[in-house]
Amino acid sequence: MFSHILAGVDGSKESFRALSFALTLAKQFNGTVDAMYSIPPRIYAELAEREVKVEEPTGDVKFISMLQQEENHIRDLVQSYAEKEGISIGFHTRVGDPVDSMMEFVSTSKIDLIIVGSSGKGMADRLILGSVSTGIVHKSPVPVLVTKPES
Repeated sequence: MFSHILAGVDGSKESFRALSFALTLAKQFNGTVDAMYSIPPRIYAELAEREVKVEEPTGDVKFISMLQQEENHIRDLVQSYAEKEGISIGFHTRVGDPVDSMMEFVSTSKIDLIIVGSSGKGMADRLILGSVSTGIVHKSPVPVLVTKPES
């Protein structure tokens, strides 16, 4: 039924709830999952030039951008979720509008379901701030499942 699922992740608990659901479905239907982390351009500009000190397990010290540190952290979490379910996962990072990034990926892949989390914003917040999940629902050529936050 669903052989190739795309889950949007942004580091929030809602996005990881969506990822968990995607992995559960993929396991049930013997499918695959790709996770996409989209970095809005304003965040990229803000964090790409800032560096943090990282100590390697070998004791070596290096400096990486805060953006790279965040991406590594999210990738590691995504992979740990997938390992718990025994599923291999593709991880993709894009710089750009999250909705447009996901739609571009869907157009070049054989995705048959998108799963994203919702923060539970009200209508007024969505009108002012926008909503990735709402944008994906409106633009997606494939079914979209939006997970809601826990009550």
